[in-house]
Amino acid sequence: MTAGMLTEPQLDPMGALILELRADADVAALVDTRVRGYQPAPGDALGPGEYRPFVVLQALTVMPHARVPVTWAEYAVRTYGATPQGAWAVWGAVVKALHEVGHRTTTAGQLFYKSIIVSGGTQDEDPDTHQPLVTGSVQLIASLQSVSIGS
Repeated sequence: MTAGMLTEPQLDPMGALILELRADADVAALVDTRVRGYQPAPGDALGPGEYRPFVVLQALTVMPHARVPVTWAEYAVRTYGATPQGAWAVWGAVVKALHEVGHRTTTAGQLFYKSIIVSGGTQDEDPDTHQPLVTGSVQLIASLQSVSIGS
């Protein structure tokens, strides 16, 4: 393989990140399985008095490295809560689940070398529903393709 050339299509790490957050006990205790990619699912973003906690990840950049088959992917993270304190609690659980987590292999065989919270803790509210939220971003160093690990 020539440096930088891929032999298979680039994998998207977002699905594995979503699964990691859903599987984390602290995140799940707050949002159940309401961890989404790109935008909230129907029934997540409700009006005042009906707010439910949930998480949305959105790709900011998932570019392949020029010479090695990895990506330094960056994802926006939006954590929603019924109150500003609830949104912060969800943010705190996401930070615990992803910040400075070492290497691991996803169920698809993709390697995650490291994940780091690189910005965030910014309190805000959703412009449409006025639901409290906290925003930030996570950077993930990941393989672009699945790898087989010999036994």
